[in-house]
Amino acid sequence: MKNIKSLFGLICSFALIMGSCAKKDEEKTTAAAAGSGTGTTASGTISGIDYLTGTFNMVFNGQTPSGGCIADSSAISSLSAALPSGTLGFKQQFIITSSTTWTKSLQYYSDASCATVTGYMNLLYKNFAVGASLSGLTAGSNGYPTTAKKVSYKEESINLNCNTAACTTFFNSTFGESSLATLGYTQGTELVVPNSDPEVNIWETIIPSGSTVTYLLHGSSAESTYPTDWASPTIWWKTSE
Repeated sequence: MKNIKSLFGLICSFALIMGSCAKKDEEKTTAAAAGSGTGTTASGTISGIDYLTGTFNMVFNGQTPSGGCIADSSAISSLSAALPSGTLGFKQQFIITSSTTWTKSLQYYSDASCATVTGYMNLLYKNFAVGASLSGLTAGSNGYPTTAKKVSYKEESINLNCNTAACTTFFNSTFGESSLATLGYTQGTELVVPNSDPEVNIWETIIPSGSTVTYLLHGSSAESTYPTDWASPTIWWKTSE
């Protein structure tokens, strides 16, 4: 089921190409509701890195859209191959679910206000641990933090669900209808595919001076070798507590 994780990467990479965490101090944002399905209830706090609690949303095109709902028509058009037919909005969220668990959630919506969910894919992670600090990282023109923490965790499961035929058609085309059938996929019922692959990465949070927004940066995850700099980090945001 690695194609599922690749789809997350495609959407997130598009957002990173179009924007960064710089120059957002003045933006007004609103808190976002958690996603759909198992593992999307925000609860608890992860210790060792400041402000790791609640729900973060993906930074898109250098902006933090209200509620995390990405509904820009040009973005939807550009991502059409990675979205079910009829999708008018989507969210990609990072949700802290306990002191050692978190979820990356991708949700599809049939409306531009992200009110009606048509399907979702959730990656659940467990055994989160914070390790040593790194310093001297490259800030670059985007003003990334020059420090970060090494982190480790394991995948727990990949959870899928569709509420519409268009979403199911997209899943069947993307992942293979026979593969999903073998796993027991049924439209309207969440499919849980257990996993236990280990990952390591570097993470850091930052609240820019004068801002009310917390940004969370992830480096490039790997099975065993920690990244030594940001390269092109994944960037998430949330309204500060």
